Amino acid sequence: MFNMTDVEKNLAKARLIITSACKMLQYARENAPRFGQERYAANADCYILLADATKIFCQQISLTFGEPLDKRWSPALPELLLSHPEKCRETLALLEEREFKGLSYFHFVAA
Repeated sequence: MFNMTDVEKNLAKARLIITSACKMLQYARENAPRFGQERYAANADCYILLADATKIFCQQISLTFGEPLDKRWSPALPELLLSHPEKCRETLALLEEREFKGLSYFHFVAA
């Protein structure tokens, strides 16, 4: 159905979207003035972007390991990245581990 090239391309694209969104969130939190509504709107937009990209990212990893496509993704994942964009690479690395433990495995990331 999918060849490895498609899976690798989709995984790389999703990773780029996620890491770019996290960098933007970090930059905005560190450098932009906080005006309430504007920040909320930006977070809402980033949440949608992160939800879509993390679903694709997790599905592509699941394809790689031959597991059910919904094994790795959770609605808490985009929330986690939105709240802690500085932990983006660590979170993605955990998702990519063959022995994925489920979202409870991420509790230390939110600390």
